[in-house]
Amino acid sequence: MRASYFGDLIRSYQEKDKWLRVLGLVLSSGALGSALLEVDQKYKVIASLIAAACSYWLLVSQYSTFSREASDLMSSWQTLATRYEKLWNNLDAPEAECTFDKIYEEADKLSKPAGKFPHKGKRLEHWFDKSVELLMARYSTRYRQNTAPGPAKTRTTST
Repeated sequence: MRASYFGDLIRSYQEKDKWLRVLGLVLSSGALGSALLEVDQKYKVIASLIAAACSYWLLVSQYSTFSREASDLMSSWQTLATRYEKLWNNLDAPEAECTFDKIYEEADKLSKPAGKFPHKGKRLEHWFDKSVELLMARYSTRYRQNTAPGPAKTRTTST
């Protein structure tokens, strides 16, 4: 769930960064300046101010930095998810509890750098629901097979 959440954040940051760069480029280009030759002076000033605001926002927003950091977190969470899944498939292993504790400690360490990212409740809920759907599809049949009572055995007597 968390790997998918950070992957979604990466996409969001990259999309915002791209559109702000495009807007800034268009508004500061010579082609727009030529097109604005016949336009009122206030529109030329507005276009220049918006281009400057886009450049400023790109500088302070640090979308590319956030995108890289979210990418690192996504990769780390995905690695932990893979380790959790391997553990889930081997719960009877003698070292299962120790392995769980190690994975849990690593997850705690990842929670600290993740705290600087926004908490988007709807986005988190979306990826939680998707993760549950995936896990249910993957494991529900196996779980039912391992926990369901076997067919009723009838005793036959010979005469």
